[in-house]
Amino acid sequence: MNKTLGLIALIVMLFIQCGKKVQMVPEEVLSFDRMIPLLVDVHLIEGARNGSLILGDTNDIEDYYAKVYQKHGITEGQFKKSFKFYSSYPELFIPIYEKVLDSLKIDGSILTKNGVELKFDK
Repeated sequence: MNKTLGLIALIVMLFIQCGKKVQMVPEEVLSFDRMIPLLVDVHLIEGARNGSLILGDTNDIEDYYAKVYQKHGITEGQFKKSFKFYSSYPELFIPIYEKVLDSLKIDGSILTKNGVELKFDK
C-alpha cells in the first residue's frame, strides 16, 4: 500500500513539474550570455582575493568589482538584480553555473600549459 501511495505521489509531482511554465527572463535582467563571462570574472576576483589576503593586498574588494562592472558595461544594481533573479530560478541558474565552471576549468588548463603550477587542496 505504501509503495502504491509513493508511486502515485511521484506521478503527481512529475505532472506538476512538467506543467510548470517556462520562466521568462525580464528585460532588465542580464541575459544568460552576459551572465556567464561576468560570473567568470567575479569568481576570478574572489579567487585572487583569497590569495591576496594572504599576501597582504590592501585594495578593497569593491574596487575590483567596480572594474568588472565597468568592463561589462553594467552597474552594480544590474548585477545584483540579475543574480537575485537567476538564483531564484535554479532551472535557469544551474546551466549558467555549469558554463562558468567549464570556463574556469579551461582557464586553469591554459595556465597549466603555460607553465603555471596550480596546487589544489585534496
